[in-house]
This record gives sequence, structure tokens and C-alpha cells, in this order.
Amino acid sequence: MFGVTKFGDNIEDEWFIVYVIKQITKEFPELVARIEDNDGEFLLIEAADFLPKWLDPENSTNRVFFCHGELCIIPAPRKSGAESWLPTTPPTIPQALNIITAHSEKILASESIRAAVNRRIRGSHSLSVYMHNWCNKGLCQTGGVDTGCLLHLIPSTEPMNWA
Repeated sequence: MFGVTKFGDNIEDEWFIVYVIKQITKEFPELVARIEDNDGEFLLIEAADFLPKWLDPENSTNRVFFCHGELCIIPAPRKSGAESWLPTTPPTIPQALNIITAHSEKILASESIRAAVNRRIRGSHSLSVYMHNWCNKGLCQTGGVDTGCLLHLIPSTEPMNWA
């Protein structure tokens, strides 16, 4: 699934979208979500003071996801050939999904990165203010910043119980 939202100058709406995406991946663990805006990986911008030195805008594509309600970053290998499952270049979406499926415990973003993003999600406004703005403005507006979100379903070997 893919979605685009235009929210004008109200950056709080963008962070409400992040909150919703985070909650969706928490509630539906078979989903993985990637979210970006006109600035690219804006979640990393929020946590810039805590990012590893190797991570920059040129190599961050398809490395930042929400999985199980947590922010995950697919790392680059520290030494060539050290961990064969890590891509040396930004992964494709299928590569990233394979890595997330096989190594989800190894790609959890550091506590300081997750805390920075979570602080921003909570922000200075209450969630009810976000909801109010969201409902009054509608999902799409003209102009302003675009936020794109990509949700991926990770196939499970377990049958889903819809009861």
C-alpha cells in the first residue's frame, strides 16, 4: 500500500501520521512501514544528534522502517564481508523486507534514536489536538509538504485467524 498526504504548513499533522503508522505496525506485526517527506528520511533528521557516523542522506534510502511499532534502521556493514546479510549500498525494498524478516532483532534503532523520534511524536500538543486538526482539515490539502508512506506486508508461514 502507498499513500501521500499534503498537510500544508502544519507539521504537527505530519507527526500525527508517524504516530498512526507506528501504531498500525504495532497492532499488525505482519506490516512494515516506511515514511518520508520532501526532506527525505525526516525521522532521521529528528534524531540527527544520535545517528551513527556512517548514516547520511546518500545511504539512508530504504534503511528506515517501523516494524512491530518500533523504529528500525538497517545498518551498513562495519567491515566488508563481516556480516553478509548487510547491504553495502542502500537496499532495494525486497532486500530490506528480507532483512527485516530475518534479522528484526538486530536492526532495532538505538534507544537514543527511538527516544528522539518518540519525543517528537508526543510533541508539545496532545493527540486530541492532532485528531481535531486532522478531522477538520481532511486528509489532503493543496500545497505544502508531501508525506509518503509505504506499507509492506511480510508474508507469514502461520495462517491468519480472522475470527
